[in-house]
Amino acid sequence: MKITGVRSSIVAVQRNRALRTAYGEMPATTTVIAQVFTDEGITGIGQTVAPAPWYGETAESIKVSIDRYLAPAVDGLNPFAIEDLVVRMHKALRGATYAMTAVEFALWDIKGKALGVPVYELLGGQCSQGAPLHAFVERESTELTAARVAELADQGWTWFKTKIGFGVHADLDWYAGLRTAVPEGLQFQLDGNTSYALGEAIQTLTQIESIGGVAIFEQPVRHLDEMSTLATRLKTPLQADELLTNPRTVYEIARAQGAHVLHFKIHKYGGLLQAKRMAAVAEAAGLEISIAPYFDIMAAAAAHLAASTPNIRWPAGFSDMNDTFLVEPYLPNGQIMEPPSEPGLGVLLDEDKLAQS
Repeated sequence: MKITGVRSSIVAVQRNRALRTAYGEMPATTTVIAQVFTDEGITGIGQTVAPAPWYGETAESIKVSIDRYLAPAVDGLNPFAIEDLVVRMHKALRGATYAMTAVEFALWDIKGKALGVPVYELLGGQCSQGAPLHAFVERESTELTAARVAELADQGWTWFKTKIGFGVHADLDWYAGLRTAVPEGLQFQLDGNTSYALGEAIQTLTQIESIGGVAIFEQPVRHLDEMSTLATRLKTPLQADELLTNPRTVYEIARAQGAHVLHFKIHKYGGLLQAKRMAAVAEAAGLEISIAPYFDIMAAAAAHLAASTPNIRWPAGFSDMNDTFLVEPYLPNGQIMEPPSEPGLGVLLDEDKLAQS
C-alpha cells in the first residue's frame, strides 16, 4: 500500500457556549481536517485544532504546513510505517506538531482499517473503558454558573472544571459565591491558564483552597520553577498543561516536582506515537494523566489512547459543541469517552458537509 495524496481542509465548529478564559473568549473552534489517500482505496482521517491565542498557530499556518511540507514528505510511501513517516515529517518541517497530528492520526486510521482492528489494538490493546470525563462549566456570573452546575449535577455529574485567572479579588469573590450556591460534595477543577504571577497565585489559591471543594488546580502559573514553588505552598494537587510538549518536558516536570497530574492535549505533540512515549515517561515517574478529548476525530483518537494507556485515570472535560463534521455525532457514554470498536479510529467523516464548508 502507498500514500497517493493528502488533503487538508479548514473548518470551524461552533460551541454551545462561548469559551471564556484568561486568554479571551472563543465562540467557535477552528480545526483542520486531514484526509490521507492510498492506492488501495483506503482513506484515513485526522484532525487538529488551531489555538492561535494560546500557542501561535493558526488554521492557515497548519494548512500550509500540511500542504507544502508534510504531504510531500509522505507521498508514495507505506502508511503502515508510522515511525518512519513521523521522522520524515519532522525533517520536512521540524516543530510543526499541530499539523503533524492531523496527518499522523490519519495514518493510524488507515492501518486499523486495513488490518480490521480498532486503533487501541495497535497501541497495546484495551486496558480501560476509555477517557474518564468531568463536566465543564463556562466562567459566567456566580448565579449563571451555579445554575449550570445544578443542572449538570442533576444529570449525575459531581466534578466540574471551570476557569479562574480573572484577577485576585474577582476570582476569590466569584469562587466563594459559587461554593455557597452549590451543594456540598461537588468538586471543582480550577484552570488558571498560566494567568497568575507566582505571588498572586500563592495569595489567591491558598485562600480559595481554604473555602474548600477544590479537587485540583490546573496550571495557574507559566513557568516550571513557579509550579514547583506553588506545589510546596498548596495542599491541593497541581496539574500541568501548557508546560507539556514532548517526553522531555514530562521528565523535567517530574524531576522538578512541578505537578501531580499531567493534562494531555495530544494535538500539541504530533500525534499518538509521541503521546504514548510521554505517557510512558509519566508512568515511570509516578504521574497520572488526564486527556482532553475535544470532539469529532480528535475525541476518537484520545479515547483510543486512553483505553490503551493505564495511567490515564484523571477526568477531563468533553468539549461542548453544537455541530459535527462526522456522519454521526461521537458522544460520551455517561462519564466515559469510549473508543469506537470499528476498525481504525472508528468514526466517519461527513464528506458532503466538508465539501460545503
